[in-house]
Amino acid sequence: MSNPEQQFAVSVHPGELHFNAAHFITFDNSCENLHGHNFHVRIQASGDNNRDAFVIDFVLLNRLAASLCTKLNDKILLPGKSDEVTLQQQGGQVEVSSYDKRFSLPAGNCLILPVANTTAEMLAWYLMETLLPLLEQRSALQHVDHMEIAVEEADQQWGICRRRIDPGQV
Repeated sequence: MSNPEQQFAVSVHPGELHFNAAHFITFDNSCENLHGHNFHVRIQASGDNNRDAFVIDFVLLNRLAASLCTKLNDKILLPGKSDEVTLQQQGGQVEVSSYDKRFSLPAGNCLILPVANTTAEMLAWYLMETLLPLLEQRSALQHVDHMEIAVEEADQQWGICRRRIDPGQV
């Protein structure tokens, strides 16, 4: 255990934590062209050390996060909660419309996320919201008081989601 003046953290960086995906974002009353990135993910968990002198099992953290990245890999990421993007599924296709753009995409290639926009920040939020329950189910958050997930969309351009963790309230 640590004393109140000390805090410990673990950090997992790209390696297995990456995914290749296509997306677009809306901003300033416009819609970007559909395009792709090689996204990278970084996760940091901080808190008090447990009796085995670690905050969280980073092997477990990395394994669960890598499995989420695998689900995003080679997908077209679409915003399922956008006021600016309309999605309709019909005949095995997802019809997407936003401002002056129209896309017809194979449904099997798409992943509709519960976000308003597929920005790097919202991808980090989505990973946080998906990862925390998995860690909670495995009682892995008992000593974690903060978590940060960052998604790199382009070199040195990271969208970040930070969250205070209250175990049992994830």
